[in-house]
Amino acid sequence: MVRHPSSLSPFPPSSLSPLLLALLPLLLFSCYEDNIACLDPDATNYDILADQACPDDCCTFPTFSLDVDRFWADSAFSTEDVYPDGAGNQIRVLNFRVYLTELELVAQSALLPTPTNEIEVGVVTGTDTVLTDFNANLVLLETTSTSTTKSVGTLRLGTAALTQMQGRVGTADDFPAIVPSSAPAASPLATQVGLLNFNDGAGYLTASAEYLLVATNDTVRVDLYNSEPFLLDFFGSIEPQRGQNLTLELAANYREVFGTIDLSADENTVGAGIFAGLQNWLSVTGAR
Repeated sequence: MVRHPSSLSPFPPSSLSPLLLALLPLLLFSCYEDNIACLDPDATNYDILADQACPDDCCTFPTFSLDVDRFWADSAFSTEDVYPDGAGNQIRVLNFRVYLTELELVAQSALLPTPTNEIEVGVVTGTDTVLTDFNANLVLLETTSTSTTKSVGTLRLGTAALTQMQGRVGTADDFPAIVPSSAPAASPLATQVGLLNFNDGAGYLTASAEYLLVATNDTVRVDLYNSEPFLLDFFGSIEPQRGQNLTLELAANYREVFGTIDLSADENTVGAGIFAGLQNWLSVTGAR
């Protein structure tokens, strides 16, 4: 007689199915764990397969940067070259530094969330200096910098097409009284060579221009304190790539700043002319 394998079991076939059915949920439960991860589509670590959102601070967001190429009219700009100013004087721009602050992107007339670059700095309050968290959403553009790319902060892009960037040349009147020596060394707000801050905690210059008048071999420095909002239209709308870094490509035309005024004039006249030129100085040329 041939015996079937099932006949070798100590349990009758009818008793196996209920036992396995009772154990199966326990086995499945012991093997499964919830996938807790970032569920924000704007984050670089967004996990579409997550079952549950993690705490807010587990999400990391892409970086927003500016890459500013330097020109004199249609030619590449160099601090070693000689250029004519608006009065025909031969000049060399030795260094030009300018703060751009309150930088934000516009998507079809709606402002995106402000880019975030939080640092801890000392802020003068009365007679005390208080350590304060501050969103250093700003860049310092310099003609002598070897890098043309400046990081603004992290950004949530959303889904609407990007159309503009807005900001301020210089710092607003309500900018906190930051002590530059308290800022991180890599921050544009830190103490620097040829200071752009005045009387620690009193404020920052908008810009500083240093140039050489070739005919007289005189070196001139002109400091600017004015502050003015600006708005840059894009070359066309940009479809956002959520969760990816964004770098706006800009062109800075130094002829607009130095090539339309008499740089041998008095400091107030030159300063007003430079500040007026900053209104048409930058243009957006691309994105990556």
